[in-house]
Amino acid sequence: MGTTAVILGGGYAGVMAANRLAASGRPGLDVVLATPEERFVERIRLHEYTAGTRADATVDFTSILHPAVRRIAGRAVRILPGERTVQLAGGETLTYDYLVYAVGSAAAAAPDGAVRIEQLEGATAARGRLAALPAGARVAVVGGGLTAVEMAAETARSCDVRVSLHSAGPVAPRLRAQTRLSVEKSLRRAGVELHSGTPVPADGDVRTVLGADVVLWCAGFGVPGLARVSGLPVNDDGRLRVDPTLRVRGQDRVYGAGDAAVIDEPFYDYLRMCCAAALPMGADAAGNILRALDGETGVRHDSGFRGLCISLGRSDGAVQFLSADDSPTRFHLHGRTAAVQKEIICRMTLRWIRGEAKRSGAYTWPTGPQVGRATTAGPVPMTRS
Repeated sequence: MGTTAVILGGGYAGVMAANRLAASGRPGLDVVLATPEERFVERIRLHEYTAGTRADATVDFTSILHPAVRRIAGRAVRILPGERTVQLAGGETLTYDYLVYAVGSAAAAAPDGAVRIEQLEGATAARGRLAALPAGARVAVVGGGLTAVEMAAETARSCDVRVSLHSAGPVAPRLRAQTRLSVEKSLRRAGVELHSGTPVPADGDVRTVLGADVVLWCAGFGVPGLARVSGLPVNDDGRLRVDPTLRVRGQDRVYGAGDAAVIDEPFYDYLRMCCAAALPMGADAAGNILRALDGETGVRHDSGFRGLCISLGRSDGAVQFLSADDSPTRFHLHGRTAAVQKEIICRMTLRWIRGEAKRSGAYTWPTGPQVGRATTAGPVPMTRS
């Protein structure tokens, strides 16, 4: 009798998990990827697509998925873990033996007059609005994180418009102070007006509040409510709570990976919602399913960071080197060299996914911080693959 592994979500974590499972070549293992997207979205490219410097931010799923992965177009609306089934919006029901919850993050609500760009639909709408602006029009970008920084820089350097960046706190607060100052200088050189330390009121049409023709809202993320409505354990933000092996406690057949999941032990607080965390989590969730099929104990997740690459236009950028726990070191790069490094990382992301489709276990990543490991249970691998 065969085994069916269903992966919910066609983002970085979901596709990586599907490829690791399918490429393992396990006899009788049916790998199903359920996603509403028609094509794979390179979310790390959406700021380029929005500003018009990239023609497309998607690739065909067939170009990155192992051929044995069975892709089903559909959005999951409810998981019934007791029955091991998933209900899709179109009425179809999927039955699973193992489930990987990798539905990713969702755009949080934006005020009237603003458009979000973290999803393809919003980015496409914003792209159309920017393209229709006359020369000298005003564009306001709201948010202090890296999505907002990259969006503001890309727009200012590629569009004949006046751009302002509005943040409630410091711009790019994760960066070391010296790196942050350099990023702010780059933004100003690009023509971006910086307005930090003042929250943007969300009442009324935000375009009127900011005196802008277009407002790009890049403040905050949300997650789909699928886990909550399915009765699965979630944190206050609605993210699926999993143990260090990425398995849902009390549900030995359900795993979580990527932005929509959170490891519910304080040691893992350093893991943020990003592609660099999603890919290893997807690979490890799949790896632990394979171990379960072999009757082995799952290993605890172990991934860390090495650098944070920031695009400040096609010929400018910044790289903040990081410790494994995501804390910034004193080393950083700026300018064209950093822009090249950012582009290399973006291109390598698809190569890592495609490499996993060719050989299960091909993708490797940096290990996480070591301090405090003795306080967590389970095997501790020295390297991850």
